[in-house]
Formats: sequence, C-alpha cells, structure tokens
Amino acid sequence: MGLNELLTVKEAAEWLKTSRVQVRRMIQNGELAAVKVGREYRIPIASIREFVENNFL
Repeated sequence: MGLNELLTVKEAAEWLKTSRVQVRRMIQNGELAAVKVGREYRIPIASIREFVENNFL
C-alpha cells in the first residue's frame, strides 16, 4: 500500500474503527483531510496516519 493510496469513507471508517457518518463529520469539520471525487470522498492514507498521530500519540 503506497502513501498516495486513497481510501473510501467506508474503508477509512474500518481503519479508524468508527462509523462512516463519523468519518464524514470529521471531513466536514476539517479534522480529516479528504478529496472529493464526484459525489464521494476519498481519504489519503497519509491523512489518516496524521490524524492518528495528532490525536492519539
């Protein structure tokens, strides 16, 4: 898995062990960086790692 790989909201929720709704809230609040592709969000793995480092370490 490369650093530039993008996850769907569902995949990001599984990684963070939370719900898809919570991931969307985190994106809307600016807590989690994401890219909008059409109508869907894609979250870079690097963004998830950064979120975890800033909030849990």
